[in-house]
Amino acid sequence: MVDFKKLRESKAKPKPINPREIFNALPKPPGINDLYASQAEVLDNWFARRNEQDVVVKLHTGGGKTLVALLMAQSVMNEIGEPVLYLAPTNQLVGQVLAKSREYGISAQPYTKGQPLPADFYDGKSVLVGAYETLFTGRSKFGVRGDGRPPVKVGAIVLDDAHVALTSVREAFTLTIPVKDHADVYADLAGRFRVAFRDVGRSGTFSDITNGKDYGVVEVPSWAWNRKLPEVQHYLSQRVDGIDPYVWPFLRDNLAFCHCLFSRTAVAITPIFPPVDLVPTFEDCPRRIYMSATIADDSEIVRTFGASPEAVAKPITSTSLAGVGERMILVPELMKLGGAAITPMVKGISTWLAQHKKGVAILAPSGPVAKTWTDVATYPETTKAVTERIAEMQSGSSFGPIVLANRYDGIDLAGDSCRFLVMDNLPQGSSNYDVFRMNVVADSAVASLLAQRIEQGIGRGAWRRRSLRCYADRQ
Repeated sequence: MVDFKKLRESKAKPKPINPREIFNALPKPPGINDLYASQAEVLDNWFARRNEQDVVVKLHTGGGKTLVALLMAQSVMNEIGEPVLYLAPTNQLVGQVLAKSREYGISAQPYTKGQPLPADFYDGKSVLVGAYETLFTGRSKFGVRGDGRPPVKVGAIVLDDAHVALTSVREAFTLTIPVKDHADVYADLAGRFRVAFRDVGRSGTFSDITNGKDYGVVEVPSWAWNRKLPEVQHYLSQRVDGIDPYVWPFLRDNLAFCHCLFSRTAVAITPIFPPVDLVPTFEDCPRRIYMSATIADDSEIVRTFGASPEAVAKPITSTSLAGVGERMILVPELMKLGGAAITPMVKGISTWLAQHKKGVAILAPSGPVAKTWTDVATYPETTKAVTERIAEMQSGSSFGPIVLANRYDGIDLAGDSCRFLVMDNLPQGSSNYDVFRMNVVADSAVASLLAQRIEQGIGRGAWRRRSLRCYADRQ
């Protein structure tokens, strides 16, 4: 016989809202009994401040940010029963978040293009996980200000790796016109501003760039850009549907506040500050949680997301180093090697370690640099290939060496899957704006961003991993 009294009591039992209590009630993977001290500390501090709109949470790379973020998301759903959106910079990271959620029994679903948003997400029963362009796109399912659709309201948004999200978010607000696909549009825009570059004494540089001879990036002078704004706006409105219709709703009324950058491969129109206020789901969200690394320049979070400077000035951090992997970092240029050729030596060590089932990963700043390692390493060039090769190393069916081009985050290789990490030279920008900022602006914020990418790279492997940073002048 059914005991309806017990059934009613069971349904009435409140869900835990303290993230530590949520963790204790979850099933644990083998060998996991408790949180790291650093994780527990930041969860306690966040819980006390959970009603603030903007909260920055800092943990060391490899310190378990994903689990912390998922516990916060579950806490919000348990407390207010509203949807929670989890954003990550790359699809690789989206997959890792979903894998972590399955590992701990936290309900999460991937955002799927072309499909309606899941009912469990609307009901506050399951976290929706997607890349940043899931939300930040001119034709977002969540709604864009002025498009006539009611925006989707959420109780919280988790912004994972917020310190490196500037590039991901900026791309969502940038109109990029590649020469190879739209040579006529590129040539038309170049023709409109050729005289402006002559007037500032840079006609030669501009000609070499637009003719494909120079690898630099130049910005159209602001006075010339604003003078021709009406005609550029009219011209692009006629052509943009065949280029990138998802960006245009963000830019069409904000071109006056944009950079116009020419490189040999594309012309890019990008806002000075991404107009995230055009996305009501984000702008009106009552809880925005920025997961960040410990050495991040938090001013980027203010510039990119319009977060409160007061909130960013008091991030939640941990005094504990629990969960941080041990690292031995060697810089060959600072060592007396007796004239030995660095790169052949490192390649030899990489091959020997992989043969002895100790994982080896190589991080290169670009595809051409990555290809110089293909005599000893596998170079997966597509996202799918990267995912497959990383999965092989994580499962122990392969130990590399694997070389990755311009991927300094979103790759987790713990234990024997990565005992030896090589960073060949410094990270470089991947977009016109990145190159322009690093080579032309070159301010202290750029140096901080570079340091962040290096830290992210070092954090690709964790838990007693030996790391060799190789900034090699090839000998």
